[in-house]
Amino acid sequence: MWLLILAAAQVEGQVGDGVAGQCRANVVVTGYWPPTNEMLRQFSQRTQQNAGGWQGGNWRDSGYDVFAFFPEFPPDGDPTNDEIGQIGSVGGQDADLRVDYQDTSRDFWRIMDTYQPRILITSSRGGDIGWEIEAYEGGHGAAGDWISDRWGEQTHPTAESIDPRSTQAIRQYADNVVRSSLPIHAIAHATRALRLTSVQIDTETSGSYLSGFMGLHGIFYHQTHLDNVAAGHIHVGRHVEPAVAKRLFEATLAAVLAQHPLDCRQLTQGE
Repeated sequence: MWLLILAAAQVEGQVGDGVAGQCRANVVVTGYWPPTNEMLRQFSQRTQQNAGGWQGGNWRDSGYDVFAFFPEFPPDGDPTNDEIGQIGSVGGQDADLRVDYQDTSRDFWRIMDTYQPRILITSSRGGDIGWEIEAYEGGHGAAGDWISDRWGEQTHPTAESIDPRSTQAIRQYADNVVRSSLPIHAIAHATRALRLTSVQIDTETSGSYLSGFMGLHGIFYHQTHLDNVAAGHIHVGRHVEPAVAKRLFEATLAAVLAQHPLDCRQLTQGE
């Protein structure tokens, strides 16, 4: 219930820094395995995930409130100690977006319905490239085309086990791909300027595991919600330290918001 109250309050500009009468909009950011969950902690409103307190209200005086959602990996926070499909790799029950098709589908649409983000950035752990900006998503159809998550009774994203909107996204882009609506070149420029890690724009997709599943959800949300102006996915290298990933993400977010400054007239007109 409190989430619905929060969402309603944001329409009136009453949350974040509490400036009444100022139009506001939401940014939702998501992560999976470290370092992505660690780099987003400052934007979580859950005290058990962010003891330092939420820092997403009116981020950098942009008018945007930034909210993060990501799983945790008990007992030690390191999923690499566990085989894929074990709870230490899937994530604990008390956090959002476990690395599981069914849980991701359910949580994703609950979060979207509540926060209705104007901007949506999804992320997941990648490979050797430090900051990999995904240019496209899609291209994976039937359940068997997806890599098993090895968790629970249903280990693939079947129509019977995921939200109907997730099924629609898979079917709509089973045989084709859709381009990211993030300003990918601006992101690449901003993150390369930091000289912290390798940065690359990937002209393939995020793949057929949970990264691709989440990336597809983000772009499908953009395609089906006119009030969303940008959505896309980023892979973060497994070797990137959380503090470095945090700086890279902040540069990414700043680049995206610079491309989409908040216009109160657009919000009023529902554009």
